[in-house]
Amino acid sequence: MTIPRRIAVVHEWIDARDGSVKTFEQIAGAFPDADLYALTRDPAVDVETAGRPIRTTWLDRPGVRDRRGVTLPLMPLAWRTQRPLTPYDVVISSHHAFAQTNRLARDGTHLVYVHSPARYVWTPELDGRGSNPLLSPARLVLRSVDRRSVRHVDGYAANSTAVAERIERFWGRRSTVIAPPVDTTFYGIPATRAPTRDFILGAGRWVPYKNLHLVIAVADRLGLPVKIAGQGPERERLQAAATRARVPVELIENPTDEQLRDLYRNAAALVFPTIEDFGIVPVEAQAAGTPVAAVGIGGARDTIVDGETGTLAPSLDVEDLVVATAATMGLAAEPCRANAARFTAERFRAQIASWVERATTSGQQG
Repeated sequence: MTIPRRIAVVHEWIDARDGSVKTFEQIAGAFPDADLYALTRDPAVDVETAGRPIRTTWLDRPGVRDRRGVTLPLMPLAWRTQRPLTPYDVVISSHHAFAQTNRLARDGTHLVYVHSPARYVWTPELDGRGSNPLLSPARLVLRSVDRRSVRHVDGYAANSTAVAERIERFWGRRSTVIAPPVDTTFYGIPATRAPTRDFILGAGRWVPYKNLHLVIAVADRLGLPVKIAGQGPERERLQAAATRARVPVELIENPTDEQLRDLYRNAAALVFPTIEDFGIVPVEAQAAGTPVAAVGIGGARDTIVDGETGTLAPSLDVEDLVVATAATMGLAAEPCRANAARFTAERFRAQIASWVERATTSGQQG
């Protein structure tokens, strides 16, 4: 496989080892000689780079890097003024805000792997974080900046069909769908005892758009205990919902990976009431053999086989989620595991390398 020698891999801010950062790690791993860049990086967050430094922009300062509601309008400028370490043959940007606005490629090929066009700018209705009043007056300007940056991109990949649809709608470009990597090996390790299947599970960051309070409402309607795993600013809201519920509710804050795997294994169903760009949590649950009830919008359409590995609800209405969850419980574990095997890290690295090869040897767009 012929891959250009001088490569850079670019990511947005690094403030947690979330799905986008793990994807960045895998792209970097596919190109072990690439230089690495990010807008900002929290020094407390471990990132696997095989010893390579991550070069950041002038926004990467204490007291500044975490104030994204204020610095968001400055991000395109920070990217455009970032100087390349060397002339690059190809730059691969891992994008969910403004990473694609960087000019590191210069005369080389710029390829963009899109987690989503900036939700804050294009689809604030999907993510409450886009409601910051400081952002609203700048939204039209940022959309214009984002559209102009498309001219400097030679090819796109999207992490789901839902994101591919947004890329075409907002930017007028086609894209190749490459699902992100999931650690299916870890979550698929067989248990030493039979699963209990005696509770409903919700998992993810405790932030508004995850809608984890709806998991409690669903379990309450079904008369089943519920466990909510994660952490974040919505703890008080979840605690209030737990207090109102007539069924046992357990909030499991900041679980280890091993604890989360055990929760997946033993849940009767994972309820995922979130409109995600892709959604790694449902794939992890399926790798552990647990079916998923989710809203049939966004990435869930790619990751759940309706009626076999879970059930897709038509909306976020509690009654729709109750019906979907009831239909999901009791679905067999093996189809779930087989479906999750489509999303391995090895498959992702191979597809990314193939995409880059096609784009750089034949000039293919998308």
